[in-house]
Amino acid sequence: MHTTSTSLFFKITLAVVVLVGLYLASLRNYLLFHTMVEMFSIVVAFGIFTIGWNSRYYIKSNYLLFLAIAYLFVAFLDLLHTMSYKGMGIFTDYDYYANQVWIATRYMESLSLLAAFWFLKESRSVNAVRVFSAYFAITAVIVAAVFWWRIFPVCFADGTGLTAFKKISEYIICLILGAATWLLFRMRDRFDPVVFRWLVWSLVFTICSELAFTFYISNYGFSNLLGHYFKLFSFYFIYRALVATGITAPHAVLFRALQDSETKFRGLVESSRDLIWEVDEALRYTYVSPLAPAILGYAPEEMVGMTPFDFMPADQAGPAREAFRQAAGSGGAVHRENTFLGVKGREVVMETRSVPILDAEGRVAGYRGVDRDVTERKLHELELRQLQRAVESSPIGIVITSTDGIIEYGNPVFYGRQEITGADALGRDIALFLADDPQDPVAREAGEALRAGRPWQGDVSRRNGRGDRFWEHVMIAPVTDRQGAQVNFVATFEDITDRKALEKLKEDVEQIMRHDLKSPLNGIIGIPQLLLDEDNLSEQQVTLVRLIESTGYRILDMINHSLDLFKMETGVYEYTPADVDVVEVVQTVLNDHASPARTKGISLDLSVERAACGQDCLIRSDKDLFYHMLSNFVANAVDASPDGCPVQVSVEGIPCREIRIRNRGAVPAEIRDQFFEKYKTWGKKRGTGLGTYSSKLMADVMGYGLRLDTSDEDDTTVISILLPGA
Repeated sequence: MHTTSTSLFFKITLAVVVLVGLYLASLRNYLLFHTMVEMFSIVVAFGIFTIGWNSRYYIKSNYLLFLAIAYLFVAFLDLLHTMSYKGMGIFTDYDYYANQVWIATRYMESLSLLAAFWFLKESRSVNAVRVFSAYFAITAVIVAAVFWWRIFPVCFADGTGLTAFKKISEYIICLILGAATWLLFRMRDRFDPVVFRWLVWSLVFTICSELAFTFYISNYGFSNLLGHYFKLFSFYFIYRALVATGITAPHAVLFRALQDSETKFRGLVESSRDLIWEVDEALRYTYVSPLAPAILGYAPEEMVGMTPFDFMPADQAGPAREAFRQAAGSGGAVHRENTFLGVKGREVVMETRSVPILDAEGRVAGYRGVDRDVTERKLHELELRQLQRAVESSPIGIVITSTDGIIEYGNPVFYGRQEITGADALGRDIALFLADDPQDPVAREAGEALRAGRPWQGDVSRRNGRGDRFWEHVMIAPVTDRQGAQVNFVATFEDITDRKALEKLKEDVEQIMRHDLKSPLNGIIGIPQLLLDEDNLSEQQVTLVRLIESTGYRILDMINHSLDLFKMETGVYEYTPADVDVVEVVQTVLNDHASPARTKGISLDLSVERAACGQDCLIRSDKDLFYHMLSNFVANAVDASPDGCPVQVSVEGIPCREIRIRNRGAVPAEIRDQFFEKYKTWGKKRGTGLGTYSSKLMADVMGYGLRLDTSDEDDTTVISILLPGA
């Protein structure tokens, strides 16, 4: 505190002594005062040039270099101004050269301060030779215009003082300096705070100086004296900004760009996700970035002085060292993958990129490089290779398409089964491989699914290159990215030719069996009628014979019904509707299932929205199909219900539009989405999965809708049969 106060007191005292001394000198000899002030400004301007010019190879401050060149010529013109001042006795042919040179110099200085901001950005470089040549040419023109051609406008006249040109020029120069001050404030973040403050004061006093020089009548008057004081202050402040600061704190002026670059570089290094390092000629770390603990678990200071190979497995260290040795011999860069060991023995795969550090003689004195942790990427690559091998080895054909169904990849099985090459398939629509005819209903259905972006599956049949027909089960599903946007389709082609052949054989056998079963049934059904015609049977015998006859007809009905189901599956069943009493059929079904229901203590309850049967209970249907469809659902409900729980059947709507079968027990979640599909069953010891499937076939033929409602919370299941108009 004491030292600072003493220093400030000394500076103030010195400033007062200098100012008073200059004033006394002006009273004694104004030319002496004027010469001392101008020489000070000339020395400062030349000092700016000396610092800026000789540091141009070490700094990137285009602003300083431009001003340095400009102030050299400002110094020269100020020297001419001093020598041509009235009374100096050097130029005796005209007394007012000094005023003309003054205006020209101030124009040059103010415009240079304004133009320097154009070069403040690093991208706008200064061509020192061109700028120097331009200022030399301008200065030569000014000197010629004043001293040789004598065409420079008159600035001062005896008796009247300043000319209009001189005054207007001073105001224009003030405006230019004001614009430079405004730009300085706009770009203050590019200057050191101390330098910025001195530059502002310099510009302010320069403006004050120019304004003072608009009032004097005599070159030795008070206004002229005040203007030179302001000029003295102006150059003192620019001296503090660019000369004194450039010597005592070079980073603020000369090396500010370098300091900013270092700060930027350090920020980039410390925020980088890569490990940045340097090694010396012996390949020992001389620098390791702060990311080392996050990647390897070692602190940078633990690694400095050691080699990268000290952190590698033994089998990896040798090849890595040899790679660096060979690169150093040729002066080349090193790019390879190395495996490092972390503090806990965890292997970290690094992608190393490095360049040599050359000494003054061009020899390799070390390496500077970057290690990128690619462990996760290598794991992904391994997974992708495994996935690729699995896809290419899969016994199922796999295809990847674009979002519009154009094939982008197919595995060997797909190409082999189609008996084509990749070149024949890539770029073609997948619909061409779903049917022989692109207009086939299956191909159109798959195409619609792809355009809608939804999954599709189905059995397709087409001929291969040899003309042999084969069957495939095709599944197509959309592929989305992490944001949920669709990017591809993936399709699988499973060969089911053999399965289709077995299914066809099974169907043929079943048809033959159904046909052959009818022949013995004719005897079973016909014999009871012959016995009854004899009229010699007891009442009990008659009952038994009629039971045999009824059973035979029931079996025949079942055979015929199974034939009907086959026709429904193949699409050749002829549906012939007639008027059917819904309540009557429902009651018959419940009566037929009453016996198995009683064994489980289950009651079968029927509710009809309208008690009396009549026209409102009639629907257009096939009575046998309607009976079998409803019988399957009631049988499932009785089988799925816990003992003692009722099964409720309700006929709703006037006229009848909906039938509901409600029972306790929820459908297992595993089969809810496939409840009406073939062979879908769960938890039943003798379940075949054909009951609900056959009911769905019959409902589709009759044009009825089916709906499943099941709930784990309520532990109930409701099957709704929706009749036309519901």
